[in-house]
Amino acid sequence: MKILELDLYTPDLEATRLFYVQRLGLSVLARSADSLTVRIGWTQLTFRSVCQPVNPYHIAINVPRGSLEVIMHYFDLDYLDTQQPGKTIADFPDWRARACYFYDGTGNLLEFIARTDLPLDNPNLTINDLFQGVSEIGLATEDVACTSEQIQERFAVPQYDKSTPMPDFNALGDDNGLFILSRVGRKWLFSATPAGLNYCRVRFLNGPDRSSQELYFYEVNRLPIGWSVRSVSASESRSSLAV
Repeated sequence: MKILELDLYTPDLEATRLFYVQRLGLSVLARSADSLTVRIGWTQLTFRSVCQPVNPYHIAINVPRGSLEVIMHYFDLDYLDTQQPGKTIADFPDWRARACYFYDGTGNLLEFIARTDLPLDNPNLTINDLFQGVSEIGLATEDVACTSEQIQERFAVPQYDKSTPMPDFNALGDDNGLFILSRVGRKWLFSATPAGLNYCRVRFLNGPDRSSQELYFYEVNRLPIGWSVRSVSASESRSSLAV
């Protein structure tokens, strides 16, 4: 699965621009008074400015295996302690991956993750080529099992074969792209940040025919978030974004 487009909300567009463009050096694809789109590998990441509180998101960015320390040195960020004090790289033997965690300019929890089973080790890559794409988007839900079932039925996104479903957590997809489902209130790993219901739109490639699909989570906290997963046409997507 590949996440091609990811739309999120931000309460502070300028702080968002400073972090992703100035600190991470991402290319700007589009910019207006109320939105910013940057490129992270094959992913177009768009932030839309809103005048309301926004629960923090969690996203992960794939980087080449063996490059994590180099990237962490190049990007002088405040990396979080992981499995013990002073250890800023987490080892995930079941997922065959290593990762570090940090916050962006508005409190979203980001992650650089190097996956052993992906052939991302070209020695000729420059530092600007090291981001393969957004490989994880965290989706908060009141009912992990229900939302997992809906995504699998409607979009044929498989259970991640390196993760076992739990009542408050699940992962769907593959090493290139994952939907990380977390029960509302559960803290994101290695942080004090609880998962919260949020607006999110994802356009992604999935399945043997690699067709493009859209998953859209409404920002309607009065309903179980699992009810708001649906496939939409391009025209429906444009109109719903204006709500």
